[in-house]
Amino acid sequence: MDNLLSQILYGLSGFLFALFSCRYGTLATARMKVAWQTHGFSLTALLATLPSILFLVIAIFVFPLWLYTRTSVGGFVYLATFIFYSSKNKRK
Repeated sequence: MDNLLSQILYGLSGFLFALFSCRYGTLATARMKVAWQTHGFSLTALLATLPSILFLVIAIFVFPLWLYTRTSVGGFVYLATFIFYSSKNKRK
């Protein structure tokens, strides 16, 4: 019973972390788009978008890998939720 409850909680944490990452990932990509449109391809645009790029790298690659090494259920739920909501936001 404890193992089942732990897996459910890991899945819930993966889901909630993915919602957070997806929401701020959408804001980060919008910020990057505005910076590239304003400054073009320049060092200023790169420096303005550096925090957004760093957040996206962590949200897409580093955190899911770290979560998957701790619990496979949480990592799977995180990636599935992140991919689903990111594709849903892209269509808008």
